[in-house]
Amino acid sequence: MRTWRILAHSAALLALCAAAQDTLTLDGALRLALANEHGIRIARNEAEVAGAQATAGNAGLLPRIDASGRGTYSNQYSRIDFAEGIPDVERAGVESTALNGQVGLAYTLFNGMGNFAALERAQINARLADIRARTQVEGTLTQVIALYHAVAALDEDVSITQRILEISADRFTRQEGRAALGGAGRLDVLNAQVDLQADSAAHLLAMQRRERTARDLNVLLGRPPAAALRVARTAAYAQGLEEEQLVQEAMRGNVELASATAQVRAAEADQRIAKALRWPRLDLSAAYGINDQRNEVGIVLGTYTQGLNGGLTLSVPLFDGGRVGTQVEAARLRAENASLAEQQARLQVERDVRNAYTTWRSQHAVRRIQEEAVRTAELNFERTSDLHRSGQLTGLQFRQAQLDLANARRQAAVAGFEAKVAELQLLRASGGLLQALGIGDLR
Repeated sequence: MRTWRILAHSAALLALCAAAQDTLTLDGALRLALANEHGIRIARNEAEVAGAQATAGNAGLLPRIDASGRGTYSNQYSRIDFAEGIPDVERAGVESTALNGQVGLAYTLFNGMGNFAALERAQINARLADIRARTQVEGTLTQVIALYHAVAALDEDVSITQRILEISADRFTRQEGRAALGGAGRLDVLNAQVDLQADSAAHLLAMQRRERTARDLNVLLGRPPAAALRVARTAAYAQGLEEEQLVQEAMRGNVELASATAQVRAAEADQRIAKALRWPRLDLSAAYGINDQRNEVGIVLGTYTQGLNGGLTLSVPLFDGGRVGTQVEAARLRAENASLAEQQARLQVERDVRNAYTTWRSQHAVRRIQEEAVRTAELNFERTSDLHRSGQLTGLQFRQAQLDLANARRQAAVAGFEAKVAELQLLRASGGLLQALGIGDLR
């Protein structure tokens, strides 16, 4: 039976490698995710694009100024027949040139305030892009924290299964020795061997789960999946969270509710844009230009003009087949739907916060109970071990105490992990996750 020795040796090597690594703190993991996670980077870029487009120029509130110029040259055969009394002209190689240039201005003076509504819509789009970026950040950081604590819980599980394996190996060795001296039967040895094999498999599976979860976390941090990873096993838990206060904070800061509110503002701006199409439109145009033309033949051999010209254009929509009316009605219905969606979001956010608070409170109670269960199981195992060594208890009784202790420790680790996840869900639902993590401007 060398399996347990190989596993124990492997576990020792893993412990030495882990000790040689620098521990990745939770703050460090969050910084890596903010800097490297691809979804966050994409969302930030989209927010930058939306912000750059929310300008007065894009909304048509600023005039447009263009400069243009043109030059032409021709060399051709010409024959010009004039009225009686003027000699006709017939000539080859006649050259003519034309040069012109101008600076022009175009500006919409009035279009039913549609350009102001367009600017507001662009600004709301930028706000929505920021909200989407925040949603991406919150979702990613929640995953990072959950996986970080999952790795810590699995590290604890590996330690638990390793300790169980060592105890089972020691028990098997002692039973073999007692059997060799005639102090134990073959059945006791076989029972110890079966338990050792089961604990060996459990330890291997624990290490496998830990490796897979560590790879998931590495990818989320933008690191190679196989990169070495060591996390801190301690967790800090929030204290003093109050349900009603969290509900009020959610009404102000929940990201889903903020998105629904922004959608209402966007729909209202779309309504104003659609209604503006019913109003007259007044456009101003002005230009300063130069025109110089030269001909070698003809009555007029050259012209030159220079100066300013301008004008106003008024257009009044009289009939368009009902297209504008259809757009206005559709915009009205979309605004109504957005308002209903916001009302629904408020109810759902309050429900989510209250459910998350109930879960958080219950998980913390479970965590405290499991910690007490570990202390009880440790005392029971110590007493059972002493009685088993003195021959007062059977191997099955010792095994049961061993399993009870391992199960209590494992459930305590799981309870701690689930309590932290419940805390994250509660903070995210109330809109306070980023503030609790000390994260301000997402750009």
